[in-house]
Amino acid sequence: MAVDALTTPTLAVPRKRAWLVSWWGLVRWSLTRHKYLLPAFTAVQALFAVAIVYGLALMIPDVDQEAARYLSSGAWTLGIIAVGCVLAPQIMSTSKQEGLLDYQKTLPVPRSAILLADAVVWSLAALPGIAIGMLAAFLRFGLDIHIDLFTIAAILGAQFTAVSIGYAIALWLPTGATSLATQVIMIGGLLFSPITFPAERLPEWAVTLHQFLPFTPLGDIIREATFHAGESQVLNIIVVAAWAGAAYLAAYLALRKRR
Repeated sequence: MAVDALTTPTLAVPRKRAWLVSWWGLVRWSLTRHKYLLPAFTAVQALFAVAIVYGLALMIPDVDQEAARYLSSGAWTLGIIAVGCVLAPQIMSTSKQEGLLDYQKTLPVPRSAILLADAVVWSLAALPGIAIGMLAAFLRFGLDIHIDLFTIAAILGAQFTAVSIGYAIALWLPTGATSLATQVIMIGGLLFSPITFPAERLPEWAVTLHQFLPFTPLGDIIREATFHAGESQVLNIIVVAAWAGAAYLAAYLALRKRR
């Protein structure tokens, strides 16, 4: 019994170290694999954020402070959704088609390391677009944007949630269905979700529906984190956490599934 008590903690440390080594190797591999795609996508993300902040503002005659906050935080949220729920699943779907995912599954690395390595890479890809979007919002509207631990936690949590949802879609659906689902998410998020405009403009049934989907709560959390409007986000955090946990579990189970 004494030997077991001494060896169990000793074995746990190498396992954790092995997981970190595997994860870091996968991060480097993914960065190398996408070394040409990531800079191009970062530029597109920056243009996308600026287009929402400046372009959509042209469609509103008088942009007050509330509208400016919605447009600004909406640009950052949609950028995160575009990375996690559109680009990442399409790349994963391509990896499935090309057999790269099957090759990764044969490597002596944990399945969780595969998921979290890609989550880190796509989160890094979204950060420059978010930063440029914040700069554009400050220059266009002169908003007081708060950047603190709550803001960082909100952005990282939103990125993890979006990537988890995207990977769950890509790993469980065939390629054609994945492309359709990602486009529906992006169009729905841009046009029909109260992310860039207040929810009061939608019918009551639509407002209720969006309260239990992940994207509007993500936008509300990011807006509160960056502008400190004083609105409670407890329900939104619970909804987002539930979606993140369920999506990550679904993606993890898909990776563990045998053909």
